[in-house]
Amino acid sequence: MCSCNCNINRPLFALEIPIDINENYSCVLKNYWGANIISATNLFCSAQNISKEYDVSFLSLYFNLNEPPEADKAACIDKCEQILQNILDVCTLPLMIRLSGNAKWDVELASGIFRVIDREVIISPVQSANYKQIIELANNTGFKHTFVMRTPIDINLTKELNILSVDEGVSKNKILIDPDMGCIGYGIDYGYSIIERICLARNGGDKMLDMPIVVYAGEESYKAKETKSSDFPPSWGDLDTRAKMWELATASALIAAGANIVVCWHPYVLNVLKSLYCEVRCQ
Repeated sequence: MCSCNCNINRPLFALEIPIDINENYSCVLKNYWGANIISATNLFCSAQNISKEYDVSFLSLYFNLNEPPEADKAACIDKCEQILQNILDVCTLPLMIRLSGNAKWDVELASGIFRVIDREVIISPVQSANYKQIIELANNTGFKHTFVMRTPIDINLTKELNILSVDEGVSKNKILIDPDMGCIGYGIDYGYSIIERICLARNGGDKMLDMPIVVYAGEESYKAKETKSSDFPPSWGDLDTRAKMWELATASALIAAGANIVVCWHPYVLNVLKSLYCEVRCQ
């Protein structure tokens, strides 16, 4: 836990867990969480305990579900609503509710699960294809939520979505920028460059890009085959170490680019980053 009294701005860190532990979920993470993956609530409680120990800024609950067949949607939404209700009952930290990323399906999902929201949360992602619907559904909860605006690695689209969201009544101080990104070896250079450009525009006085930048280093890192497969030469190291280093390197690079909030998947990575950036900035 960081106990410094430094006034210099440091990155904020979050720990993210999915509600669906499927076959694509990393075996490294499965091994770490162990029996806690038996249910989303158990996993959340374990993640929350670790987050308190590491003084994490917030937790992210990821509804990583593909759009089901039409006949199964109602049951799927009801199940997700119950999962969120159970987690809200035990949640004592700030919370991000992260939808699937499928713009159309997210509107249907949000129309169900937002019914149980009982506090201010961070809602992610909001996209150009669904921003009006997601903002309206969020406003119907009666709380002033923060929104993560996601656009595909384009500074002009980023600014445009921020403007459109403000036109819908969202305060600028309730917007986080998700410029989209890749991980080390898989397109991080594009994400790095757009983050740099946003920071330059912000420093130049562009008020519609003067919002914190959030990156999902954990999710992107565990898409890479290097974090999922043991089928590599011995010189690449063991899978457990390699996976953690992949996420750590990805997060560090994006912080160097100018990211303000980093969402991680492995608690080890989170702890290292938090200790590193506190110690470095506070010397």
